[in-house]
Amino acid sequence: MSRLAINKDPNIRLSERGEIRLGFRCNARCGFCYYQELLDNPVENEPTTEQLQERLRALRREGATEVEFTGGEPTIRPDLIDLIKLAKQLGFVNVSIITNGLRLANPRYANEVISAGANDFLLSIHGHTSELHDKHTQITGSFVKIMTAVSNIKAAKQRCRSSTTVTGKNHLYIEPLLGMFVTLKMDCIHLAVFSPVAQAMNADKDMHVRYSDAARGIKIAIDRYKSELPLLSVKYIPFCFMQGYENYVMNLYQQSFDPDEWNYYYSNKVRRADTRIKRVAFDVVASFGSLLAKNYFIPIQFGWRGIKVTGLTRLVELLRKKRLSVCRECRYDLVCDHVWKDYVHHFDELEFSPVSGPKIINPIWCYDLAYSRKPGVSVTSENQG
Repeated sequence: MSRLAINKDPNIRLSERGEIRLGFRCNARCGFCYYQELLDNPVENEPTTEQLQERLRALRREGATEVEFTGGEPTIRPDLIDLIKLAKQLGFVNVSIITNGLRLANPRYANEVISAGANDFLLSIHGHTSELHDKHTQITGSFVKIMTAVSNIKAAKQRCRSSTTVTGKNHLYIEPLLGMFVTLKMDCIHLAVFSPVAQAMNADKDMHVRYSDAARGIKIAIDRYKSELPLLSVKYIPFCFMQGYENYVMNLYQQSFDPDEWNYYYSNKVRRADTRIKRVAFDVVASFGSLLAKNYFIPIQFGWRGIKVTGLTRLVELLRKKRLSVCRECRYDLVCDHVWKDYVHHFDELEFSPVSGPKIINPIWCYDLAYSRKPGVSVTSENQG
């Protein structure tokens, strides 16, 4: 279906979800992790409870209606329960946790987290067998525990989503992985193609995967289970590799409209601008970034907030991504964030070729998840009905 103008659908809004990063410490050792050198960060170097409480309040003042706790691993923080309770007191409709599931395998702890107010869980599952998943986490028994965590969350009738990093180790097994998610009745499936950024740039070579190889496995899996799949997104892969499957692709420009993804503007402002002067400076920089936009579709449709979201997204793209010469000729050029700069350090540019056709200007012209639900509406009722 063609969706050329966002403002024709009143249900389409920018994401209202913000991220609160609780720190980098983790009880797993995933070989693809962006923060590998920080997983044993001293506790004193992590944000304090008071700092996190203030970030929650600031996020709410900015207008966010949903919050996602990330890490590292959020469940290793002893103050997580209190932070969840505060989020509910502040009026956040959905409180999400991104987790490896190790602690949520304990039914008592899982119920405590849910009773505090968490109603949306994104579990990191990287294989359909113990051998494959545990090989990624480097924790023996982690697959059994995360399956138990899924059961605990499902038993409590809470929203349960999966997140899989597609790597050189598992890209040949996406089909059975999706089959497992269908059997588990996951509420949404997220596939993230491994990105060689931050500390992950130094990951083992077998973690790296070509876009073409990842796309091949993902397409086969989608074709096999298409009629049974819940909502699905594929992150961090250029559109040119997903022709015919564009409705599943989410990059930076689609993320701003995905109600299940955190808004770059909200999250970065709260984390980086903790004084009035810094907040003003942050907005000035973000607004300036919009002047560098490849097109002005989002600012025109969404006003001042759209200007700031577009500007920050564009700056992130300029800092972290590379627009290849062939990209300028591609029909997806204006809605794609192109290639991670470090990707081309590992693979050549020969696998890229432009796709002909009229330039697309609406970043969510066909992205399913942007049309899946209205931001700021509770997701729990869908799973308790």
